[in-house]
Amino acid sequence: MFGYIKPLAPELKVKEQEAYRAIYCGLCKQLGRVYGPMSRLTLSYDFAFLAMLAIGVRGEMVEFSQERCMVHPLKKRNICQDCDSLDLSAAMATILLYHKLEDNLADGKAREKALCMAALPFAKSAYDKAAEKLPQLAQLAREQMAEQAILEREHCPSVDRASEPTAKILEALLGGLSEDPGQQLVLRRIGYLLGRWVYLMDALDDLEEDIQNDNYNPFRYCDEGEENKEEQAVASLYLTIAEIIKAYDLLEVTYFDGLLSNVFRLGLKHSVDQLQQKKAKGKETE
Repeated sequence: MFGYIKPLAPELKVKEQEAYRAIYCGLCKQLGRVYGPMSRLTLSYDFAFLAMLAIGVRGEMVEFSQERCMVHPLKKRNICQDCDSLDLSAAMATILLYHKLEDNLADGKAREKALCMAALPFAKSAYDKAAEKLPQLAQLAREQMAEQAILEREHCPSVDRASEPTAKILEALLGGLSEDPGQQLVLRRIGYLLGRWVYLMDALDDLEEDIQNDNYNPFRYCDEGEENKEEQAVASLYLTIAEIIKAYDLLEVTYFDGLLSNVFRLGLKHSVDQLQQKKAKGKETE
């Protein structure tokens, strides 16, 4: 994932900000401890959100402690201690990093390929550990990334089809957070929609660069006219957010409801708005 799933910080309570930061820092420590320092490159808001959602849905009791870290060596910070939800998030981040490196190695620029070639042996070792913990999700990710590559080679013009592999991965991942059949259905729905949203956000973010470099982007090949591509993308993102909120309202959450609600109701829309502002500024400087 790409760092788009995050809360709107000014609307969080102080205790919610502290909890979110503690989970983010805890995930960083978990990645380094289990998969090595290189794996910390996968750290993002998206996987901190995943850990937070897993804790909230499972009702997992977690502990916090005051610790220093390499980034903040002078002042101790609240850190979420090792738990199953952090372990799940770290493993999935590691699996997806490996596939991202493989994709860049196949389709990236010369500089990207060189960096990926150097990082791949470390990523493969970490991937093997993570795949051992999550064999079914690792297999699904492998299959869906292969399907993604086919869609890109065929210049798939359907935004819905192009977003399907990412949506299916998140659908399976979130569906596994509960053993209750009703809650599983809700979580799978949220996961599918969230995966679609993340994919479309990344496609919209990269649209100009992909056009310039003649790379695949679903919005390049959709039926809309050139001037309507971004409008279509934004409308689709807002519609997806509305569907996510409907599904979240059916979810039973033990912890972090305020944080999660902030992400779904405010954070996702804010990420879209920020992206639009960034694009508008880019056009002004052209």
